[in-house]
Amino acid sequence: MKRREKKGKILALAGMCMLVLCFGCGQEDGAAQGIEEPSYTEDDLPGKAGDGEGLTNEIPDSAYVSGEDLDSDAVDGEEVKGEADGGQELEDGLLGKVWGGRSLTPEELQEYSEWIQERSNYGFLLSEWENPTQVDLYEVFYNGAGISREGTEAEKKAYLDRNGLQEINTDFYAMDKAAVSAMLLGKVGLSYDELVAKGSDGLENWYDAETDSFCTEAGDTNYVKFICTDGVINEEGTRVILRCDGDEWVKTCEVEVAEGEGERGFLGNHIIDGLMLDVEEESEKGCK
Repeated sequence: MKRREKKGKILALAGMCMLVLCFGCGQEDGAAQGIEEPSYTEDDLPGKAGDGEGLTNEIPDSAYVSGEDLDSDAVDGEEVKGEADGGQELEDGLLGKVWGGRSLTPEELQEYSEWIQERSNYGFLLSEWENPTQVDLYEVFYNGAGISREGTEAEKKAYLDRNGLQEINTDFYAMDKAAVSAMLLGKVGLSYDELVAKGSDGLENWYDAETDSFCTEAGDTNYVKFICTDGVINEEGTRVILRCDGDEWVKTCEVEVAEGEGERGFLGNHIIDGLMLDVEEESEKGCK
């Protein structure tokens, strides 16, 4: 689906949800209906970056206090050692308290901004997720994520036939499944097939079985030039939380990053403000 069409559908969905909510004012809410949680646990994920086994979402001792735990005096039976030196304590989000960590310098924030702005990275900030299966892969790979190639004539024809189209109107590209898997393994610690097996929606609408690739056409309409405005790092130098400002779709978010001897990876993203969050919240309220 083209990005502009997706945005149109998002706005339409938001409008419909608001109308339904208005008619339902005063009525008692029904049982919450959400996406079924994946059946796997954190123990199923590979090991930490740098040990040859990928990334893990397991938060070690002396790491971060989650947004839900910011008001408590202890976590897992241990007292919080203090706030990041010079850091801010924010009411909404993860940034603020760390165990023996420090605030990032302006130079470090600039380096992280440049990293997140890369085509292979910014898409991980365009959805709300706590485990890799919740990542919106269509957002991650919409612009090819830096691994795309020019599609063959056979792939273009298969794409047109698959979608009932007569011609390609924007940029067409293809991504080999092997390249997609390798990128995901480095960024979130799981290959494409592992993500799908654990509950991810995957990229089925783009898949071409004949060439074992993902093919689509798109412009650059989902690119967001995120700027890191604040951040903290734990004292071991293995976990970083960055507060980032984007555009109207994701105005503000906080992304958790893993640091290690291997490739820098993503551990989760929390959208604080933006149209993406507004639509997700309306959907969760029961507009079905």
